[in-house]
Amino acid sequence: HEKYRTQYRAMFVMNCTVNKEEVLRYKTANKRKQNRHRKKARQESTTTSTETEMESSAGMDEEEMYHPVKCTECSTEVAVYDKDEVYHFFNILASHC
Repeated sequence: HEKYRTQYRAMFVMNCTVNKEEVLRYKTANKRKQNRHRKKARQESTTTSTETEMESSAGMDEEEMYHPVKCTECSTEVAVYDKDEVYHFFNILASHC
């Protein structure tokens, strides 16, 4: 991976099971930064209900959804699976076997 040294991506894997019933949601980095600024502004002034509704509906577009992936041998969660059918492995040591 370009950014994280212990993360790898793959489209084809072995000995892994995707749990399609569980969904993991992560906000994108840009959305997280916007929320920090909005929280500070909220503390200083009150917001109307329409502004709050707009923020919550916009958040749905900015979230990334994944499914957890477990090792079939030891049941350890080793990756997440995204909507583009890409596996994102994390905390993995490179092996050149």
